[in-house]
Amino acid sequence: MALPPTPPQDPASPFASMRGHHMGIRYPDFDKARSFWVDTMGWRVLQVWPYGDLTLAYVMPPAQDDFHLEILAGPGAAEQPSFPDVDASLSVAGYNHVCLSVENVDETLAELRRRNVDIVNPPFEIEDISARLAFFRDPWGNMFELSERIDGAHVH
Repeated sequence: MALPPTPPQDPASPFASMRGHHMGIRYPDFDKARSFWVDTMGWRVLQVWPYGDLTLAYVMPPAQDDFHLEILAGPGAAEQPSFPDVDASLSVAGYNHVCLSVENVDETLAELRRRNVDIVNPPFEIEDISARLAFFRDPWGNMFELSERIDGAHVH
């Protein structure tokens, strides 16, 4: 099943200038978070700056310039729950995951496994959104979805 047509834009909305830019994740250790995203995942550092006792950075995927992950790292970060799988994570309100579109979920998972990244679930397909999906997590338990378009549909 293909996704429905994209609803028309509303340039008259008072929020028409809003665009997605970044999402921030709180980490307890800047160097370890930076190492995961840069050394393990191959992302690029755009900028690093201090904020009180924290060190912040924007990191970007290897071949995308208009999405940033903001690392917010330093002392005082309490641990969060870690769930055994995606379904278990749905029992808690709030942030659940960030979706990263990929050309091939299986090839991406193979490379993540090679780099010892924690894979949460094996790939599965959801026909309603025409996507093949899988989830991985960073060393602190934050989940990330991989989404591959199937049947030429748009990724959610």
